[in-house]
Amino acid sequence: MKILCAALAACCVFSFAANISSQIVGTVGPIDHSPKAAISLDTGGALTLASAQGLFGRVAAQTGQGITVQLQYPPDLVGQRIFVQSLDGAQLIGIPDKLVVGPDGTATVQLQLAGGEGIYRVAVTCSDSRTLLRFYAVAPGKPLPDPTLLVPVTSP
Repeated sequence: MKILCAALAACCVFSFAANISSQIVGTVGPIDHSPKAAISLDTGGALTLASAQGLFGRVAAQTGQGITVQLQYPPDLVGQRIFVQSLDGAQLIGIPDKLVVGPDGTATVQLQLAGGEGIYRVAVTCSDSRTLLRFYAVAPGKPLPDPTLLVPVTSP
C-alpha cells in the first residue's frame, strides 16, 4: 500500500511539473520567420511591406501587370527551400523547382497578373514561415474600388 501511495504521489508531482514547464515554455512564443517584401511593378511603382502574422496588405496593381517581389528572410533561414503557389491565376515566372533563401537572406519571386480584375494571392512557404502576398488588379485607367489598397509609389 505504501508503494502504491508513493507511486501515485510521484505521478502527481511529475504531472504538475510538466504542466508548469509547458506553461513557461508557452509564454516565450515562437520565433517570427515572416519575411519583409520589396515589391516592384513593371510600370515603375514600388513599396516595401512587412507582413502581419504572415498576411501582407493588398497591393493595388493593373490587370496584366508584371510584378517582382524580393522577400527578405531572417538569417537563420538562409539555404532553406521556398515553395511558391499562385492561388488565383497569376502566372509565376522563372520560379525554379528548388528556390532557396540566398546567402543574403533574400529570394525573388516574379509574377504576371491575369487580365481579370480582382484579387490575386500568392502563397509562399519557407520552413515554418507561411505568408500570403495579395494584389488587387484593376483595369488601366479605372479608379481603385477600395481606399484601403496599398498604392505603390513611382520614383521621380
